[in-house]
Amino acid sequence: MSVLTSAADGRPGGVRARLRATLAGPSIPVSIAAVLLLWVARDADVVQHSFLMLGASVVVAAVVGCGVHLLWPGDVAGWRLYVRAGATQLCIAGVIYATGWGPALAVCFMYGAADEQRLAGSKATLPSISGAVFAIMAGQSAAALGWAPSFLSATASNRLAVIAALGVVLVIKMMGWSVASKESVEDELRRGEERFRALVEHVNDIILVFDDFGGVSYVSPAFQRVLGYADDDDVQLITSTYLHLDDRPRVLQFMNELRLTPGAFAWLELRLRHADGSWHWFEVGLTNRLDDVDIGGVVANMRDVTERRLFEQQLEYQAYHDPLTQLPNRAQFLEHLERALFESRQNADLVAVMFLDVDRFKLVNDSLGHDVGDRLLMEVASRLKQSLRPGDVVARFGGDEFTVLLDQLTAPADVEVVAERLLRNLRAPIVVGGRELFVTASIGVAVGDETEALAGDLLRQADLAMYVAKDKGRARWEVFEAHSAPRVVERLELEGEMWHATENGEFVVYYQPEVDLRTGEVVGVEALVRWKHPTRGLLTPDDFIPSAEESTLIVAIDRLVLATACARASEWVDARNGRVPHLAVNLSPRFLRQSHAFEEVQEVLAESGIDPTRLQLEITERSALADDERTLRTLEKLREIGIGVAIDDFGTGYSSFAYLKQFPIDVLKLDKTFVDALDQPGPDHAIVQAVIAMGHALGIHIVAEGVERPEQAARLRDLGCDGAQGFLFAPAVPVAELEELLAAGINPVTSGSAVARTGATAGAKRAATKRARRI
Repeated sequence: MSVLTSAADGRPGGVRARLRATLAGPSIPVSIAAVLLLWVARDADVVQHSFLMLGASVVVAAVVGCGVHLLWPGDVAGWRLYVRAGATQLCIAGVIYATGWGPALAVCFMYGAADEQRLAGSKATLPSISGAVFAIMAGQSAAALGWAPSFLSATASNRLAVIAALGVVLVIKMMGWSVASKESVEDELRRGEERFRALVEHVNDIILVFDDFGGVSYVSPAFQRVLGYADDDDVQLITSTYLHLDDRPRVLQFMNELRLTPGAFAWLELRLRHADGSWHWFEVGLTNRLDDVDIGGVVANMRDVTERRLFEQQLEYQAYHDPLTQLPNRAQFLEHLERALFESRQNADLVAVMFLDVDRFKLVNDSLGHDVGDRLLMEVASRLKQSLRPGDVVARFGGDEFTVLLDQLTAPADVEVVAERLLRNLRAPIVVGGRELFVTASIGVAVGDETEALAGDLLRQADLAMYVAKDKGRARWEVFEAHSAPRVVERLELEGEMWHATENGEFVVYYQPEVDLRTGEVVGVEALVRWKHPTRGLLTPDDFIPSAEESTLIVAIDRLVLATACARASEWVDARNGRVPHLAVNLSPRFLRQSHAFEEVQEVLAESGIDPTRLQLEITERSALADDERTLRTLEKLREIGIGVAIDDFGTGYSSFAYLKQFPIDVLKLDKTFVDALDQPGPDHAIVQAVIAMGHALGIHIVAEGVERPEQAARLRDLGCDGAQGFLFAPAVPVAELEELLAAGINPVTSGSAVARTGATAGAKRAATKRARRI
């Protein structure tokens, strides 16, 4: 009893369970059947022992067989398997040898081998063969010793025993091969099932099976892992509680339709609530397998696509919104506008479009940097949104341009109220990066009614009206009027023609000499751009430079003039005195605000071979006052390599000497308005004299522009002005005429003028000393 207890499985009733399993096996039924057969055989005289003896042997065999199976039940291995298989075969041998037939009934050993292979598999083949052979040998020995009866003679019995043993070995071996083959197939199936189970259990996709009543009959472990629920019973709430309320009608209808078609497959997306309360998007593949007896339900393969949906939503948002201001972009604005126009035709109301451009934003962006410019645009966008109704649409159209859509208007006067409010809110100072900026905007307005107006036409009209507002001084709004459109279109066409002009070489450089008022000699040449328009003829800068300055065209023109003039000036020399005149080139503020402006000028100097001390760069008074530290640093670096700096058109701006001490200035050019004022007596004489005196006190060379009469030249000379240029001496001429003049050594001052007959004075000596720094 102790042995049986020690072999038990450690649970209460373990031995009893083994006993029930043994009694339920084939040993007891077969033993009872064997007793009945032996009873019949005794009456037929086919057995030699008495029925009692035979029955006893059967009972003993059954008890021993049950005992070893109780001791070592089920699938055992090693010596236990050999002992159990040997005991089983010995029990069988005891019964068949007790009948007297001995080896003639060797087929009974197959039963013992089959029973062992059923319990232990193919590994029981060799123990069963060993046990059967040993049992035959033991039975033959018992018959030889007279312990067991036999119908056969000893010789026949021994021969039959050998044949029986060989047959038992062969048959049991074949049985083992069959069992091994079956085990191989079962192992492969089991491994496949284990792989499938591992995939199902560890994949992040949730697999559910819904029965015909909507209940969940199977759920994969991923349900808990993905949705965070710990209780398997929670899955039954998937359609009633965890499914998003907005998705329930659609999903239930989808499921009902799917059940009607066996084998049908379809996809849908739905939202399920996570254990943390958030909603997750799932892509669900549904397959109707209700007619499959192994499944009997609708299989749902659910994949969490929340991140993908968020990414798609982000892409969609980026496609229709400006990344800087987060406002709708051009594409979304056009969609809103088309929808508003359609609704206006249905409701017979008005739709208005505003096209807004931030005034002088390029100056802010170029001078203070793109970071300040971006933050300024963000603040402008915020103020625009705050100034509009909740249903109105404001969008960033591109750059510093914004568009506003106003719908459901009753009268055009409503637009004027909104436009005034926008301008008023934008006028408040904006603090960006420690700087207080004042922003204005030019607004163009176009109103569409219930007629078949197109979105593109309305935008174009608002854009044209915005240009009219800029032409009228900026910081205002204008409503589109048909008669003003041609002038704006002409301006836009001019800008397009200028781009073609830069590509086709239509911009040419003319040159105007600068003379020394004391000696009358040519001391410098100013390079001036002209446009040989294919249809309008030769255009002066006043006809196209203002438009060019509003875009990057001015930089391309500056670059062209600088490179062309420097290349030709390297060959110039005055034949009369052998002196080399300096070259003056006008540069726009936009060119100097480039981060690589200094390097670009250096590159031109290297390519042309001109001495840097011969080059003089001119900037206007207004740009000098408006420019930033970047321009100041660029000018200082240019002066360090010998390039002169001049302020052009002095007198057209603030005319303050305070900034002259801040800027690295060598030359001051008086505007033509001062020169014209010299013809009339008045305070302008004193102003010009004061400018010249203060300029000399600061070490600045003074040059007068626009001198047209000898009297003006004489008066300027008397006031101490150093140089002059104008039609009195020579107009701006092509390079060929200038080079002819320099080669001939001809004094451009008329021979009868007082300036030509004036000799060198102490003032001329001072002026020559100042020019020596630049020439």
